[in-house]
Amino acid sequence: MLAPLPCVEAFRRDSVSIDGVELDDGVAASWLESATRLERAAMTRGAERERLLAGLMAQHRIVAFRDSGIPMAALFSTVMGIGQDMLDSACYRTAHSLLSTLLVLLPEGETLLRGRVIAVQGRLARELGDGVSSRGYYEEVEQLGMSSGLEELTGRAWVGLGILARHRGDYPEARRLCSAVIGLKGAASDSVGIAHHEMLIMCAGAADYDCAAKHGWEAFRGASNTTQETEALLNLAQLLLDAGHSRAALRGFAAALARTPVLRLELPILGGAACAAAAALPVPAARAVVRNFSERLEHLLRSSLREGAMPHAAATSLVELSEALAVVGDEERATRMAARARGLANAHGFHQLMHRLENPVLVAAPAPLAPATHEIIAAVDELEGAELVAAG
Repeated sequence: MLAPLPCVEAFRRDSVSIDGVELDDGVAASWLESATRLERAAMTRGAERERLLAGLMAQHRIVAFRDSGIPMAALFSTVMGIGQDMLDSACYRTAHSLLSTLLVLLPEGETLLRGRVIAVQGRLARELGDGVSSRGYYEEVEQLGMSSGLEELTGRAWVGLGILARHRGDYPEARRLCSAVIGLKGAASDSVGIAHHEMLIMCAGAADYDCAAKHGWEAFRGASNTTQETEALLNLAQLLLDAGHSRAALRGFAAALARTPVLRLELPILGGAACAAAAALPVPAARAVVRNFSERLEHLLRSSLREGAMPHAAATSLVELSEALAVVGDEERATRMAARARGLANAHGFHQLMHRLENPVLVAAPAPLAPATHEIIAAVDELEGAELVAAG
């Protein structure tokens, strides 16, 4: 498991990792104040703890009634919301510190709430490239779900373990787990949505594009916030690219970019959009667009890779940019990006990416698609932002 850091040290390390990425100073200060109050509360008892927790809640405009204590559900909801905002901004260590402190405050009997926290810790460990710790967290959540009969926790564990299996290149295990989540009656809607995302990726990898599109559209329709919608658009656009429909893919990536994606989504959107532009546009226009995307990606990676943040997303984007640059004739930059991707893939055991570096993916001729899939493509093409690229 990841050793929790004191919140100030965690924030310092995150600040180094994301230096150069836009993060409002007021938001950052509020996060650090919240994490510090929670940390101090965990070190105290009685009235002092209540005072500190009341201050934390008031900071987020939640006021407890006098002498009623702090409702655990309200505290959980508030802290988890802060943690999600940190995660979306790649402040993974600070989020892990915050949630580790929340676990100290949650009673042992709050199995469901504790399982939800540990599941997010599994994701944070995965984003930091620590697959061993991530698996440990998810297995703990699975055990909690199985022993207490809470299918929501079982679903959260299975989808996390499924993602780890896909990252290892074990697609059969990943498909088994994600299919199980989709069929699990008590699974949370966000777990089901993520499972649909994963099934899209794996069906596309097996060239079953109609099945992949169905899963992707289910994920988009079931999204509960803009970030989830953006992630669904990203995966749908990647599907269209894999199927050889590069012009439609480029419009899908444009619609995703128009939603001002969080950092962890911007990296793969840029990589996929570069590949789509290289395949869809005339060479002079494609070269300009791909170089623009590569410069933006390099700017992001100079900051996000300083402490190894988001290694899988970073490595994948580097591979995609190297392929796009090679297509438009920029061999020197393509070779440089491929070398950086190889270093990350070797360091973290991303076997599928190492294979792809030796066997570059080229956009094939458009694959035949079912009428239902063409209807999905038409719906994506109508989304705001898709019109920003003149790709046919």
